[in-house]
Amino acid sequence: MQIIPATVLALALSQPLVTSASAAASLIGSWKGRGSVTLIPSGQVETVTCRVSFEKGDDRGKTFMLYATCATTAGTFEQTGRVVKRSPSRYTGRLYSGLYDVTGDISISVRGSRQTVTVTSTKAKGKFSLTKR
Repeated sequence: MQIIPATVLALALSQPLVTSASAAASLIGSWKGRGSVTLIPSGQVETVTCRVSFEKGDDRGKTFMLYATCATTAGTFEQTGRVVKRSPSRYTGRLYSGLYDVTGDISISVRGSRQTVTVTSTKAKGKFSLTKR
């Protein structure tokens, strides 16, 4: 079983919040959830569980650092990334898995205590649902 960056896949797009301050405040912290990753080019689908934490990346509240630990039946891997606030509830950025030496794009949509995350790379694509812990 192959587990390509189900890592470069741990995160999203989707719903809106109310204010910029509340959106930023809602992103910071710990999140957990699950999703699926489709490996490229095989098409094999892996179920992935992840724990993700977000920290403030700048004083303006526009950039956030993320640290994720994800697992599949084949093992556990870590990834890091940086996202930028594009609207009060939407963030986009880059994700990196050192284990697989893979970089991918991430899109996150936040609505209250829930996130929808999509991740794409040259080796996999995934979609996740995360809940604030």
